[in-house]
Amino acid sequence: MAELDMVGGAAKGSLADVRRLYSAHAPELRLALNRLGGNGVDCDDLLQEVFVVAMRKLHDLARARSERAWLYGVAVKLAAGQRRRHKLRAWLGLDSTAELASAESPARTLEQKEASQLLQQALDSLPAAKRDVLVLFELQGLSGDEVAHALSVPVATVWTRLFHARKALSAAVLRLEARERRHD
Repeated sequence: MAELDMVGGAAKGSLADVRRLYSAHAPELRLALNRLGGNGVDCDDLLQEVFVVAMRKLHDLARARSERAWLYGVAVKLAAGQRRRHKLRAWLGLDSTAELASAESPARTLEQKEASQLLQQALDSLPAAKRDVLVLFELQGLSGDEVAHALSVPVATVWTRLFHARKALSAAVLRLEARERRHD
C-alpha cells in the first residue's frame, strides 16, 4: 500500500491518510466526476462524498490493489447514482439547474468551451458502461487494469467496451456537429 499508512497489516485510518489521498487525487477525480456526471451534477458534492466513503471504508481501501482505482470506482458509482437522480428530478419537473461550470480554468477560449460542451453532450449520449470506460481510460489516464479494478470488470471487458465506446463517441460527435451545422 503506497499511500495509506499501515500498522501490522491494517490501515491506521487517520485523517492525515485521507488528506494525503485527497491532495494526490482530488483534482483529477473532480474532473472525472464532472465528465461522468454530465450536465447538472454538482461535482464538488460528489467529490466530497468520495472521500467520505474513503474515510468510512479505509479498511477496504487499504486492501485495494490501487488506491487510485478504488477511488475512481467509488466516483463512478456515485456519479451513476447522481445521473439517475437527475433524470428522475428532470422527469418530475423538479430540476431546473443552471449549466455546471467546468472544472477547467475560467480563462478558456470560446472555441475550447464549445469543444468541451460538444464532448460533454457526446459523452452524455453514451450508455453508462461505455462512458465510464472511455472517461477513465482516455480522459483520466487510468490503465486498463485500473479501469477494470475501478469498475469491477475483467480487463478484456474494458478493452471491448473501450473499442465500442470510441466508435460510439465518434458517431455522437459527428451527429452533434451535423445538427449544429443545420441550425447555423
